[in-house]
Amino acid sequence: MKLARVTGTVVSTVKYDKYRGMKLLKVRHLDLEMNETGEELIALDAANAGMGDIVLVNNDGGAAQMVMGDKTLIASVTVCGVIDSFTCQGKTTRCHG
Repeated sequence: MKLARVTGTVVSTVKYDKYRGMKLLKVRHLDLEMNETGEELIALDAANAGMGDIVLVNNDGGAAQMVMGDKTLIASVTVCGVIDSFTCQGKTTRCHG
């Protein structure tokens, strides 16, 4: 799992049937200093995240199946939670407000 920031939403008129009713988000991974790294990715949202939220993403296809309760769902990146704060090496970082 990695930290990421929600950078946008994806609107699709035609979707894979399993994605109907599910939100797709653009996310970009973050380092521990909250700097964006890498390219933007499209993630299946299982946490009701919004624009600008700091989220926990899982880059494992099985995560979507577990979180969404559907063993046939396919997604390589899944937003699993919205992060309020985290502590690393004794330093606490607040992600909102």
